Amino acid sequence: MSPAALVTLLALLTAVFLLIVAALLWQEARARSTPGEAVYVVEDAVGFIVERLAPPTAGRMRRADVRRVIEWEVFYLQGLAQKNRRNPVDTVAGGDELAVSWIIEQMAEKNGVSYPREDIEEVLRREAEYLDSIGVVGDPVDGGELK
Repeated sequence: MSPAALVTLLALLTAVFLLIVAALLWQEARARSTPGEAVYVVEDAVGFIVERLAPPTAGRMRRADVRRVIEWEVFYLQGLAQKNRRNPVDTVAGGDELAVSWIIEQMAEKNGVSYPREDIEEVLRREAEYLDSIGVVGDPVDGGELK
């Protein structure tokens, strides 16, 4: 192979390599510029909540206690899910009276533990703050506000 052909081949291979690198960088830049979907992660929610609990509640509720409340709330909300979406169920960020009562009942029955109602209500209010922080809370219904 002549020296001129070798230089031409190397130049061509270098150009192809640079085009591939440019295409990969362009693709990565596009992927990063698109906002991702909001994802609810129980451990992230628990950490967010624990950091924001008021001192009296923080003194009574450890991280594992907060996780237990959140897990029971998720289980409660899954029970509300319907196969027929023609009659959707409204869910309220921050919990409602039925959710709090059900969670208290389940934890006493299944886990043999109980927490003051106001502690569970605070955990659920802080969870609503977490949901709002990740952008998944809609406008309040009937002009109401989060508890």
